[in-house]
Amino acid sequence: MAVIDPAVRVPELDNFNRMVLAAPELSLSFHLPALFGMTSLSLVPQKPDALVIFGSGASVYEGLPWQDSLNAWVLERIKEGLPILGICYGHQLLAHLLGGTVEFVQPDRTKFKGMRTIQFTKRGFWGEAGTSGRFIVSHAEAVTQLPNDTESVASSDVCKVEAFAHKHLPIWGIQAHPEAGPDFVQNQNIDVSQEERPYAFGQEFIRKFIQHLQQHRIQ
Repeated sequence: MAVIDPAVRVPELDNFNRMVLAAPELSLSFHLPALFGMTSLSLVPQKPDALVIFGSGASVYEGLPWQDSLNAWVLERIKEGLPILGICYGHQLLAHLLGGTVEFVQPDRTKFKGMRTIQFTKRGFWGEAGTSGRFIVSHAEAVTQLPNDTESVASSDVCKVEAFAHKHLPIWGIQAHPEAGPDFVQNQNIDVSQEERPYAFGQEFIRKFIQHLQQHRIQ
């Protein structure tokens, strides 16, 4: 499985390491296209059989050279039918590539940082409809119009599309940061001191995603 981190400032290596620890039986590779280009993806000995795309300080509409290259590469993986989970920027990128719309949530482009309760409205690998939990968030933009053949599977008071799923392809996006750990919180200056278990629900989401991949024989 390839984990793509489009970080433009600080790589979220701790988040990747947490995924490795959550799935010791899987082979994971880590790639930084914004900082170091696409070369590492071409050097992976075996074509990845699943993708996770992390967050980024960039906007999907900036049209930077690394984004053009990454977008083309991800579109090919979509055509191949690879399972893909997009997180924050990755969530917005998948919606954008599939024909959806991403916009700033607030007129003044204020960034949301902290914890947010998200309710899942559809059944999926995360559990039953009605499941809810506290997630770490850090974003200014959000998916405001879904692409064709996708549906919203989670919402909150802030975002109608907290998560989406494709109706025919193994593609999912989530606006929050279920992969986040202490280093991410520190890098983003997010205060979780009042939260009893700030990473618990996110860790469970990632665990269930990996379990879903394993059930479908992803190595």
